Amino acid sequence: MSFFYKHICFFMLGMGLLLLFYGCVREDTDGCAQYAVSVKIVDAENHDITSTGAVVSVNLYLFDQNGFLRMVPKGTSTDYLIGEASDKDLTLVAWGNLETDSLEVPELLVGTSLEDARIALLKRSNGNNLPSSDLFYNRLDLNSNTRTSVNGSSNVIVLQRLVAGISIRTNALEKYFGASAETWHIIVHGAGDSLNFLGCTTGKQSGYEPENILNASGDLYVPPFRIFPTEQDGNLTIDLYRGQNKVFSTSMDEDGNTLRAPTGKILNLNIDFSSAHSKIIVTVSDWEDITQNTDM
Repeated sequence: MSFFYKHICFFMLGMGLLLLFYGCVREDTDGCAQYAVSVKIVDAENHDITSTGAVVSVNLYLFDQNGFLRMVPKGTSTDYLIGEASDKDLTLVAWGNLETDSLEVPELLVGTSLEDARIALLKRSNGNNLPSSDLFYNRLDLNSNTRTSVNGSSNVIVLQRLVAGISIRTNALEKYFGASAETWHIIVHGAGDSLNFLGCTTGKQSGYEPENILNASGDLYVPPFRIFPTEQDGNLTIDLYRGQNKVFSTSMDEDGNTLRAPTGKILNLNIDFSSAHSKIIVTVSDWEDITQNTDM
């Protein structure tokens, strides 16, 4: 048994090295470049949160000047060693928390460009979008200047949160609109419904339908959910429905400012219907500091 176990161990080790370096399939190892890469996770203030568990999985995609090459096999830590032909300029794209229960994750074809490679929001049966997973992203260029040196220095790819958070609370719904047995729900329209591998929003306008809670007083609360980022010239629109009828819509706050969700932050919206004219109060909080009371 020990002889068999010994040979199995050597076989598994050899297969692991083969997977790691299968981008270099030449007998001449002088034509193969090695790149040591480590992954670091930071928050919106660039604080290191690698060890906090904010990112539970990392997917690495390798591109060259002709498009997608291959995926980098997942390691057991935040350190990777990538082998590839030395005559190529490479781009390594890293996604954190690519979750298939909320995102459509593609099986990329060789040669797909960074612009054409996309992940997309999943849809509910009614066509509205599910919220995103807690998505992190960055990319890193690998070339002759970043190859592993004799001192073993590593390239660092720093992943930052690519999504924004939103929470919404209403006040005095029944006072403003009257009592009804119909169900309330909110649709949030944002930027595109997909992201390319440059980290840019693309596709059709998104329409998120988050879960909501109706309290005993008849007020509606939407716990924090995640959306794709809004561009500098983009905006959010909040639509309030009772049954199938849209009874309220806004894309501006109380002061007439366009609603935007900053990446890596929580946008808290309080829509107050207690007076003749609705008021939209906006605050922005850190990801870990959600200002609204989920118990209502």
